[in-house]
Amino acid sequence: MFLLLACGALAFSSCSTMRQSTSSSVAIDASVYQYPTVADLDVKPKVEKTVEWSWYLFKFGRPSLELRKSNLMADVVKENGADVLLEPQMRYTKRPFGRRTLTVTGFPAVFKNFRKATPEDLKALEVVGRERDTRVYNVAQPWYKRLMFWQR
Repeated sequence: MFLLLACGALAFSSCSTMRQSTSSSVAIDASVYQYPTVADLDVKPKVEKTVEWSWYLFKFGRPSLELRKSNLMADVVKENGADVLLEPQMRYTKRPFGRRTLTVTGFPAVFKNFRKATPEDLKALEVVGRERDTRVYNVAQPWYKRLMFWQR
C-alpha cells in the first residue's frame, strides 16, 4: 500500500507545468567587409526571341507565365554566350482560347576584365550608390583614415 501511495505522489508531482522560461543569446557581429571587385561589360547588339504555345483547358502540369519568362531569358543568355541580359523587355499576347506568344528583347552582355576596384571605381560606386544611402570606403587605407570620411 505504501508503495502504491508513493508511486501516485511521484506521478502527480512530476506533472507540473512550466510557468516561466528565460533565454539568452550572445550577439556577435559576423559581417564580412570585402574589397569591391569590378568588371567591364561587353554588350552585344539587341536580340529578340519569341515562344508560342496553345491554350489549354486544364493548366495542371503546364509552366506558369513567370516560369516561361525566366526560361525564355535563360535561353537568350545561353544562345548568345552571354552572362546577363541587359534591359530585358517582355511582351505577352494572347487570344481567347487561342495562341499565346511571349517575346523578350534585350542586350546580351559578357563580363570581362574582373579586377580589384581602383580609387576611380570607388568614386563611381559612390555616385551610383547614393540612392541606397550606402557609403563605399576604401578598405585599403588604414582603419583610422576610413573613420575620417568626413575630412575628404
